Amino acid sequence: MHRSHIIIVNYNAGDWLARALDSVVNFAPECAVSVVDNASSDNSIELAQQRHGNVDIEWILNADNRGFAAANNQVLATLDCEFAILMNPDCELSEGTLPALYAAFEAHAKMGMASGLILNEDGSTQTTCRRTFPTPWSALVRMLQLHRLFPNYAAFTDFDQAATLDAASEFAFVDAISGAFMMVRRSALEEVGLLDEDYFMHCEDLDWCKRFELAGWQIGSVPAAVVTHAKGVSSKSRPVAVLWSLHKGMLRFFDKFYSDEYVWPIRYTVKVGVLVSFVGRAALSWWRR
Repeated sequence: MHRSHIIIVNYNAGDWLARALDSVVNFAPECAVSVVDNASSDNSIELAQQRHGNVDIEWILNADNRGFAAANNQVLATLDCEFAILMNPDCELSEGTLPALYAAFEAHAKMGMASGLILNEDGSTQTTCRRTFPTPWSALVRMLQLHRLFPNYAAFTDFDQAATLDAASEFAFVDAISGAFMMVRRSALEEVGLLDEDYFMHCEDLDWCKRFELAGWQIGSVPAAVVTHAKGVSSKSRPVAVLWSLHKGMLRFFDKFYSDEYVWPIRYTVKVGVLVSFVGRAALSWWRR
């Protein structure tokens, strides 16, 4: 039986899907692999199947776009491996990615989920690969840019924590990791449950991390496990819809986990701020296009 099952949810990833599978074939040949396509309109599936037609890959071709959480859950619901690996179609593994993660899981019995050092294509670090949980307060701090105006003031700390992370950094337990690449222990998954499908795209990873924490499972950041992530490849064809999913997801996350912890003026100020942020960023995206 396979030790891990890699799940790649694809939507218009172009040749990146084939590149992602190249890295899986090269660096994780022992894993089971499923590609779940959310009704792509490009040739990403055709390109990938042409290049990897002789590889044992499960191809699940949805008739409509079910969203990130629902598409992953199609495979997670019947997982029979020790680990599930959620991997974006614009990611590439490196030679030491999975060995470093396996070693970390073996060393920490209560670690339910982990990710690695996620790099941009230029080799810089993606700041979201180590995060604290965003709260209405920290969202307000970011909207007002207080973390930049007062960088040494603890109350104004940003929730993205990986700006100075590199491969030489130490393993750490963190609040949250990036949904671009996540390894999940099946026994933890069985206790916590599947991804919340009320998130269409974005913030379902934060939600999952929060639920793991509440259930007593630890989240690990393993810098020795290096992954490259092009970021945003699947979002280019529908930037405004993706922005709306991001902002709507953040509002759901706040309501789900923090509605009882903050007085209503802060909650509603943040909600208004999130909506204003969406309108501003959507307008900027439209203008650029």
